[in-house]
Amino acid sequence: MPSILFVGIDVSSKNNVVCCLPEGDVHKPLSRFTVTNDEPGVMIFQERIKALMSKHGLTHIRFGLEATGPFSSHLARYLQSVLTFEPYEHAVYVFNPSLIKEFKKAHFLYAPKNDRVDAWFIAAKLRSGHLPRAYTWSESMAALQRLTRTRFHVVHTLTRETNFLLTNLFLKFSSYASGPFRHKTSATSLAVIEEFASVEDIIHMSVEDLMAFVMERGRNQFENPEEVALALQKAARSSYRLPKAMADAVNFAMASNIRIIRSLQEQAKSLQKAIEDHLASIPQTLTSVPGMGPIFAAGILSEIGDIGRFPSHMKLAKYAGLAWTENQSGNFKGVESRLIKSGNRYLKYYFTEAAKSVQVHDTIFAQYYSHKKAEPAKYAEKRALALTARKLVRLVDHLLRTNRLYEPQEVIRQEA
Repeated sequence: MPSILFVGIDVSSKNNVVCCLPEGDVHKPLSRFTVTNDEPGVMIFQERIKALMSKHGLTHIRFGLEATGPFSSHLARYLQSVLTFEPYEHAVYVFNPSLIKEFKKAHFLYAPKNDRVDAWFIAAKLRSGHLPRAYTWSESMAALQRLTRTRFHVVHTLTRETNFLLTNLFLKFSSYASGPFRHKTSATSLAVIEEFASVEDIIHMSVEDLMAFVMERGRNQFENPEEVALALQKAARSSYRLPKAMADAVNFAMASNIRIIRSLQEQAKSLQKAIEDHLASIPQTLTSVPGMGPIFAAGILSEIGDIGRFPSHMKLAKYAGLAWTENQSGNFKGVESRLIKSGNRYLKYYFTEAAKSVQVHDTIFAQYYSHKKAEPAKYAEKRALALTARKLVRLVDHLLRTNRLYEPQEVIRQEA
């Protein structure tokens, strides 16, 4: 006797299109309906599903929907932890949209693309089996994820703004790269760029006055301000000169750019403090790894969530996009392989950034990175970093499963 109802939901910003399939190979849905994607809509959805269960004498419900960012987050949470479907047992599954797309192709080469068809295929995927781990929701992890993803957005925006600033900087001060500032967006560097209208202003300024400017804006952090001043004047003398109209336009553009950069820098600092405060309330051992600061640990934790979702570190690496493609057929095996293009871009970012830091602070990771970087291969540095990040996945997987502090021999044991 059929006992499971498979409920596929195609989510959009306004509506949730629902298709309910019974067990077996029946193509005709038991019910189709549409509700609004808001709280009143899900309450109507709840009552209709319970009525359908009672009418057909079913006992279990499987809900399925695609991960569509903010549009699906409320519905998934309500289905998993807010709504009640008693006395019926229910589970929620959130699919990567690419899985549903490939599932459609496997059954129909030219299936139409509309909400009703998509809802049917989601329900059919539920019914076919091979499901991911059931969706669970954690308020603390969801809140941490909002903060770490916002930081990701701010950092990438800051990088874009900085790159745009550097294009204008070359026009204004073409030899600035050979100047004394390693970080072109440091407070002192930005002050030099903003407050000197042209390279001539730097050239004609006395070394003593330029030293005083550097000391004031650098808050006396430079060991040899005279050397900084002389390096600035040397770079200014070798730079191209701009005509006045062009110089005025470049200065205006850079002033606007610098205001945005300073604002983003402040936002990044505020987010760092918020992330650190939030992480302090979550028990974890990742920060015991040398170089794994609270920001990287928070980014990794918030994207992984429950480590039980992943059967092994290999599945976790694939989810993070830190797995390699394979090209083999018969006796042929491709020599080169590339990182897969799928995966969680936030998790990949935080694993990669963490690997950069860990290989600096931990001897075992430093040796591994140096060894891989020395191997004769294309893109040796990028390859070494990706492999180091993959090694870090194994360590993180181990620490999360055992809830233990980091010990270097644990890494050695995993490598054996």
